[in-house]
Amino acid sequence: MWQLTFWTYFLLIALSMAPVQRVVGCSCMLEHPQTSFCRADYVAVVRVRRAKPVSEHEMAYNVKVNKVFKVRESMEIHCFPKQEYLWTSPFDTMCGVHLNAGETYVVSGRINNHGQVRVSLCDIQMRWSQVTPRQRKGFRSLYHQGCACEVHYTPWWQKGEILASVGRKLCLWESEPGPQDCQEKYGICMPERGGCSWSPSVPYKNCIKEHQRKREQQRLKEP
Repeated sequence: MWQLTFWTYFLLIALSMAPVQRVVGCSCMLEHPQTSFCRADYVAVVRVRRAKPVSEHEMAYNVKVNKVFKVRESMEIHCFPKQEYLWTSPFDTMCGVHLNAGETYVVSGRINNHGQVRVSLCDIQMRWSQVTPRQRKGFRSLYHQGCACEVHYTPWWQKGEILASVGRKLCLWESEPGPQDCQEKYGICMPERGGCSWSPSVPYKNCIKEHQRKREQQRLKEP
């Protein structure tokens, strides 16, 4: 009984420390785009045509599918329809997504047993115009190549402790004032001999260098 109570307590503590994105009634774990890509049933670039309220609890977006990056293993990419409905809840509190007609997004989500292509606040819904060139390479191929690796969101003050315990088995996505933004926009976690690491690239290195420069300027201003 004590053992059960201990592990229940431990689980509650662990969950309370996990980073989440919150809307009243809807909580999502904070995820790197690569993580969202790897766990999704589908990832696609779509242009929103119009929103269609279906019922009190369902909203469908009529979209034109411009590009499919991923579909679940039981489905071929060429079978993914070019005109599709994205299903979601009409309410933020139920993790519903609001997309603007006429805009192009990269989206991800689940395909349910009825064949509905669904998207929620816990999935990817990024304006394609705001996706960096490095992220676009990720969506096209590199995220898939890195799915064997894990991107672990890490509070900056725990970086040393986590590195000591896991070594190079995963990539640490460091919270601010760490390079969170650089790792989100330009970081791709790839397998290498003995573990995983952020794949080097010119945009990633430049972002890290600029981040370090700003951090140093900030430190010099501190009393």
